[in-house]
Amino acid sequence: MPEPRRSFKELETLMTIVLILTAVDFIIFLLFSGAGVIWIKVITAIFAIGIPVLCLVYLFLIGEWLKQRSLWLTTGFGSILICTIVSLICNFPSPLA
Repeated sequence: MPEPRRSFKELETLMTIVLILTAVDFIIFLLFSGAGVIWIKVITAIFAIGIPVLCLVYLFLIGEWLKQRSLWLTTGFGSILICTIVSLICNFPSPLA
């Protein structure tokens, strides 16, 4: 019985690292979006949308989508995805000059 518990712990550790890296990517997206560097904004936006989508699909495929123990992962990836999309739609932050 300890094997599935350890397997989830490894999954949770890996997904936590990916979530932190995606959050850092989102912050870089916001910084360069505000600075007006379009090519970095586009690259970081692709990663800030693609990685959470892939992780949410993976969580859905393994059945951890809405389980209580991994609901915070779903919420974290979903919130980064929604914040990135809203930021792109509203064009915020945008350069002042």
